[in-house]
Amino acid sequence: MSVPFEMNKNTILTRIAAGDETAVNDCINKYGNLIWALAKKFTPKQEDAEDAVQEIFMEIWQNAARYDSGKASESTFISIIARRRLID
Repeated sequence: MSVPFEMNKNTILTRIAAGDETAVNDCINKYGNLIWALAKKFTPKQEDAEDAVQEIFMEIWQNAARYDSGKASESTFISIIARRRLID
């Protein structure tokens, strides 16, 4: 039987919330391309996209403790944060 969402207590977001410094780099490596693609889609200028990516990662780090693997996958949670930030 497959589990629909990441039920692992050691997801990148739970590690960030716990203060694991290596999780930050893991997050950038795993989700950087996703966030960059979304930023390029929503922002017309390269500089604006770069600023948006920085702001999105800051928001991810600030909200990592709110992640609930029972409600959504880690990538969905991160995508939602990115889209909301880009729409603002």
